[in-house]
Amino acid sequence: MRKSTEDIRNQDVTASRNGAGFSHQIAAFIESGVSIVMGVAGPAGQARTGRALAARVVGDGTIRIVYVEDGNTAITSAARSGGPIAVTFSAPLSHRTVQIKGFSSKTEELQREDEDYVRQQTEAFAQILAAVGEPPRFVQAF
Repeated sequence: MRKSTEDIRNQDVTASRNGAGFSHQIAAFIESGVSIVMGVAGPAGQARTGRALAARVVGDGTIRIVYVEDGNTAITSAARSGGPIAVTFSAPLSHRTVQIKGFSSKTEELQREDEDYVRQQTEAFAQILAAVGEPPRFVQAF
C-alpha cells in the first residue's frame, strides 16, 4: 500500500507572529488517532476529498497528512498543483472536531517517522472503533 503525505502550513497570524505554531493541545489532538477527512482543491477549483490515516505536526507549524494513494489519485493530483487544503480531525466518541485550512499544499515522500505515526494513530483509532462495538472486519478496514 503506497502512502503519500500532504503538508499544511499554519496560516494563523497570531500563532505565526509569536512563533508558537499550533498549541500543544491541538497538536496532541491531531496526533491522537482521530478520524481524518481531507479535501484539496485542484487547478479548476474543484475539491477532491478522502480519508487520511495519520497526521504529524512538525516544528514550523506544518502538518504532514498521510493517506493511502490507492483510490486517492485525485487528491494527489490536486496537491501536486499546490491547491488549497482543508483537513478535519474528529474524535468519534466525543465528536470534538478541529478543522485546519491551508492556502496551499504539496506532496512529499513518506518519511520513516511518518510510518511510526501511521502505525500509532491507526492502532489508536481501531481501538476506539472496537470499543464501541464495531466488528473486527470493519476496524481492520482502517
